[in-house]
Amino acid sequence: MASSISIVCPYCGVGCNLDLSLDENGRPVKSSATGRNPDLNGKYACVKGFTVHELLNHPERLTRPCIRSAARLEPVSWEEAIQFASRRLEQISSKYGPESIGMLCSGKILNEEAYLSQKFQRTVVGNNHIDNCARLCHGPSETALRQQLGYGAVSTFLEDFEATETVFLVGAHTTFTYPVIWMKIKKRAKKGGLNLVLADPRETDLVKYAAIHLKVKPGTDIFWINALCKIIINNGWHDRRFCENQTIGFKALCKSIEDLDVDAACQRAGVKRKELEKAAELIHTSKTIFIWGMGLTQHAHGTDNIIALVNLALLTGNIGKPGCGLSPLRGQNNVQGAGDMGALPNLLPGHMEVDDEAARYHVSAIWGADIPAKPGLAAPEMIHAIAEGKIRALYVIGENPVVSEPQSNFVKWMLQKLNLLIVQDIFPIETAKYAHVVLPAATVGEKNGTFTNAARRVQYSAAGLEPPGEAKPDWQILQEIASNMGANWQYTSTEDIWEEIRQAAPVFSGISHSRLKGSPGIFWPCYDESHPGTPRLYEDGFGFRDRRARFLPAELPDILMEPTVEYPFILITGRLLEHFNTGEMSRRSAKLSKLKPSSYLNMNPTDAADAGLCENDHVRITSPHGSVLLPLNIETSMQRGYIFAPIHFSEPNFNSLMSAVPIDPKARMPALKVVPVKVEKQN
Repeated sequence: MASSISIVCPYCGVGCNLDLSLDENGRPVKSSATGRNPDLNGKYACVKGFTVHELLNHPERLTRPCIRSAARLEPVSWEEAIQFASRRLEQISSKYGPESIGMLCSGKILNEEAYLSQKFQRTVVGNNHIDNCARLCHGPSETALRQQLGYGAVSTFLEDFEATETVFLVGAHTTFTYPVIWMKIKKRAKKGGLNLVLADPRETDLVKYAAIHLKVKPGTDIFWINALCKIIINNGWHDRRFCENQTIGFKALCKSIEDLDVDAACQRAGVKRKELEKAAELIHTSKTIFIWGMGLTQHAHGTDNIIALVNLALLTGNIGKPGCGLSPLRGQNNVQGAGDMGALPNLLPGHMEVDDEAARYHVSAIWGADIPAKPGLAAPEMIHAIAEGKIRALYVIGENPVVSEPQSNFVKWMLQKLNLLIVQDIFPIETAKYAHVVLPAATVGEKNGTFTNAARRVQYSAAGLEPPGEAKPDWQILQEIASNMGANWQYTSTEDIWEEIRQAAPVFSGISHSRLKGSPGIFWPCYDESHPGTPRLYEDGFGFRDRRARFLPAELPDILMEPTVEYPFILITGRLLEHFNTGEMSRRSAKLSKLKPSSYLNMNPTDAADAGLCENDHVRITSPHGSVLLPLNIETSMQRGYIFAPIHFSEPNFNSLMSAVPIDPKARMPALKVVPVKVEKQN
């Protein structure tokens, strides 16, 4: 019996390599970073990585399929569950049409499983209504990067952080979200070998390492980024040769901001012009990596925020070179992989457009099935389509829309209107409370296959643990339902599936399971088995026929989330080091729950005093869309007028305060980052 299993961490997008130590019964008793992959995390891991064994052993793991009988979920056999799910899907499709069925795919399952999820939706169900969690975090990043550079992906890798001279960090608290990566940046910043430009309305621990801290007003990023571009152009600090030889649209960019009043833009964004000018001097003379999080994306104009930042990188020539590039902090361990595999309503595997006839022709020949040409609905659109009677069934794999989607009370109502809700997961998540059938899935260490980290590094994760009870790998469950619905899938392993992926998506052609097992990971694109992979994108040009990047206009928003007389505070939501996303995994760790057992609200001391509030008071936060209760924490680092709360708890669920409209028209992303609220003491 093996004494340890080598896995990829199931939490954030860093993709840390961990080892699970097993006891004499073959159960994991310890999670550790043993230095197996010095190219990535070495012997480092965050506190979440060291607790992975806890979630694998947790007594609340789903172990048997269940079907709803009246108000209860009753255990049944796999045969009954598969028959129930497949027959109901067929009946709904027959009565309401294939367009009445949608799928939400996980950013935590294997690449091979994400690939089968979208293949199931497109060929067995017959539409493109498939989406993944990227919609709610970096959908705008994927959209803007694909439009301007060619691929919706990070362009850099870790070695670039050793070569860079300036890190421009916007709307992210990397200590909490990417601690292993931040540790590398912090070491260089401490030694004085790195300039950190920080744009964040909060005064986090990152400020002490920053050369410049731009205390921007949330949601106003286009104003100050455009102003920064204009300062650079007016001073002649742009990279003329790069703009002339490697881009198109430079003159159009200049024209789009020629009437911009820099002082007015600075005032609108809450930053000082002198600080912007200092930032401009830094980035035009030094190798710069631009990093951003959901403080930049989770707005109804999130795509335009990213377009503006990409324009800035192109303007200064900071892409496709050592120590330069663009790096959105992807949130889940395989959210990049889910998009790569085509679990998006507009993309096929390998980032090919679904409305590209040649791409459909290519993939359909491999699948032996036609692929619909019409792009599908995004996740928020599927929820609204339930209200319209257009979506009648939803298949949810490893996602938790009851907690993650905006206006969560509305989401609960909509899920109860469905004719069929299938939930496939490892735990009894909040969404499972409304399911008609629940299917227990295996997780990391219980199945082998691949994950792709945020930097496009494809890695192999081994199996060795028995799934609890009757739980099965997601790919096996999908294949059984597909077979019951008439598909002739004959996969015997994840390697079988991966070999098909290599045929369908040329960017993965050179990556095989056997290569991955003997390597620290391979960066796509990788076109043949002699190809080393591509750690840094765009060194030989951009992903278009003319090999040039695109400047695009960043359109100023018509409406911002701003305080009013009735709602005088701006609530900012964010993440904690100790927890992850909706908390269904991390809150089941005894260690993590002990460190951060519950939610809280951070508020400036003067604001609290003016409102007659004290530390630990229970307060009610009310937005135009809902209200929640939680204890108050007085925090001196908060600016006046702003309050902060973490997102990881189902009680309270702050997404009940957020509006489902408007959504970003380009990326179909709802505004989840900020909302105007009032705060009152709860007696």
